[in-house]
Parts: sequence; C-alpha cells; structure tokens
Amino acid sequence: MVDEQEANIPAQDLEPAEEEVSEEEAESENLPFPNARVVRIIRSNLKNDHQIKRDVKEAANVLLGGILADISRDMDAQPYHTLSIEHFNSACRKYREISLNEKRIIRIKKVLEKQRAELDEIITEIELELPGAARQTPGQSGPVLH
Repeated sequence: MVDEQEANIPAQDLEPAEEEVSEEEAESENLPFPNARVVRIIRSNLKNDHQIKRDVKEAANVLLGGILADISRDMDAQPYHTLSIEHFNSACRKYREISLNEKRIIRIKKVLEKQRAELDEIITEIELELPGAARQTPGQSGPVLH
C-alpha cells in the first residue's frame, strides 16, 4: 500500500525537497567557513533566544572570510618566508583595536562636551556683563569694545 501511494506522487513533487538540500549544500560550499560553526559562535554570544535568518548567517560567514582574507593579504606583504604569530598579530591589529578606538572616541566626546559647557558658561557671563553685545550677532557691526 505504501508503494502504491508513492507511485501516485509525481516525481516533480519529490524533487524540490532534494534540490533544496543540494542548493543549501551548494551555498555552504561557496561560504568561507562551515555555516554551522559560524551559527554556533553567534548563538553562544547571544544572551536572548533569537531566531537568526539565513541571510544573516551567510553574511556573517562572508564577513569573517573577508576579514581573514584581509589579514592574509597584510601578512603576505611581509618579506619573510615563514610567517609567525607576530606577523599575524600585526596584520589583525586594526580589528583588535576597534574597541580601543571606540573608547578613545567616547573619551574625546566627553572632553569636547566639557569644553562646550565651559564656553557656554563664558558666553553667558559675557552676555550678563555686556547686555548690548548679546543682542548683536557676530556679523553685525556695532560699537567696538576696548
């Protein structure tokens, strides 16, 4: 009876599932790393249970491959025949220092905000001492203060 049911199903209906599997295998062959490993790394760093779409998984995989290719090109520029961990560390420094650069930028922003507050305070003091000067914009002509 099972054979009769299978015989009644057109071959076209059975093939898409097989093509879909081979399509996924073909796509994973085009990716630089095994997709399952990339997904495990992503999931291990997520605090909440998220569903990750396939395009995100593939994009992460391609990004990692691009980063490794960039590091490899930097190491290839070395004149030495044997590449050591120092060459690798030097080539990937820009990726490791991203968080340090972000911290520097945040620190610079805080310093600039502090300076802006001090300048605003000085401008307010000047406006209180010279009420006529406060009404004039920098482009307006007026009495020269000595």
